[in-house]
Amino acid sequence: MRKNNFLSKKHWLYFLTGVYFLANIYGCGVNKGKRLSISVPCSIFSAFCEILDNYKKDHPDVKVSFDNGNTVVLMRKVLHKGARPDVYIATGPMELEPLVKKGLIDEATITPISSDSIILVAHPTNPKNIRAISDLSGPNIRSIGIPDPAINSSGKYAVEALKKLNLWEAVKSKVTFTEFGRHTRNYIMKNKIDAGIIYKSCLYEDLKAYEPVIIPKEIFAVADILKETNDKISTSICILKSSKHKELAQEFIDYMLSEKSRGILKKWEGAEIKNS
Repeated sequence: MRKNNFLSKKHWLYFLTGVYFLANIYGCGVNKGKRLSISVPCSIFSAFCEILDNYKKDHPDVKVSFDNGNTVVLMRKVLHKGARPDVYIATGPMELEPLVKKGLIDEATITPISSDSIILVAHPTNPKNIRAISDLSGPNIRSIGIPDPAINSSGKYAVEALKKLNLWEAVKSKVTFTEFGRHTRNYIMKNKIDAGIIYKSCLYEDLKAYEPVIIPKEIFAVADILKETNDKISTSICILKSSKHKELAQEFIDYMLSEKSRGILKKWEGAEIKNS
């Protein structure tokens, strides 16, 4: 008798396990809640964290997961490695256009949310005494780091700006193209190059959410290059065609455009370029 009871309990356990497993597969009987995945470039990550904190308070039923990193790397993950976030944020056109051409983005959802610029920087000791963009053409400047313009919007805008300012021919032999802006930034901090051109947001990417938006002591900011050419680099948000949560994704985009969220983005975007 005991053996039969034991077997019945065992079989009952198997039955319940099977039901739970099927429920998780087919969504029957188990409420997983709303889920949203977002690809977030490091250029706006600190601002995004502040906005996400507010979003979670206002939408406690939504579980948000995100992938944060270099904007080119995030683009490659979607383009080549099968990453399929619901919401994709790109810093610059070169990190968005390949996905549009591949037909992965719902173009009607592409929405600018902030803008970036590119900054001329030097080591904090500024050994070559660089005080203006025009100084790059001087004989004492021998090495200039720029993110590769073939894959980085920051590098593309840097080269175009130098051409507009009639400096490119004088400086191109001094330029070393780095893979990403982070590499240029690291070379500057280690005093391996005389000058570098990076995203303005690169100045602040090691700061955490809610911290004062100030330039780290390891970098000396010389000038905002795009102010000289009256240009801006647009950061855009959009929805992938593969998203299974398009309505929720659009609601998140709308939240990013709210007055509260725009205020947070503006705090980082409009930070004064002032050395420590």
